[in-house]
Amino acid sequence: MKHIEIAENQEEAVCIIRSFLKKGFTSRDIYLLAYDKEWAQNLTEATHTKKYRMAEQGIFETAVNKLLSREDELLSKMASLGLSNQEANRYKEEMKQGHIVVIGAQSQSIPY
Repeated sequence: MKHIEIAENQEEAVCIIRSFLKKGFTSRDIYLLAYDKEWAQNLTEATHTKKYRMAEQGIFETAVNKLLSREDELLSKMASLGLSNQEANRYKEEMKQGHIVVIGAQSQSIPY
């Protein structure tokens, strides 16, 4: 199961996370993505959501992402969470506008 919502700010992201938790997601199922990498990392730590790691993407993709632009990195991460190219591009544009994309992803194919 996958659920995606867009937050305008950190407070709204926290509300969305709470709603995801009520829907049966665990904090290990919830990912926060933002255009600013440092801000995304700080939000992830502050909200105790899942840190996006090599396990979700694989060692090769993670190494390649270090060479990619932030946009390409975000597209790659969203693809590994099961978003289509069209969805990923839409959410990338939202992030470029300063929004936070909150993804709840429950799947047997996403290793913990």
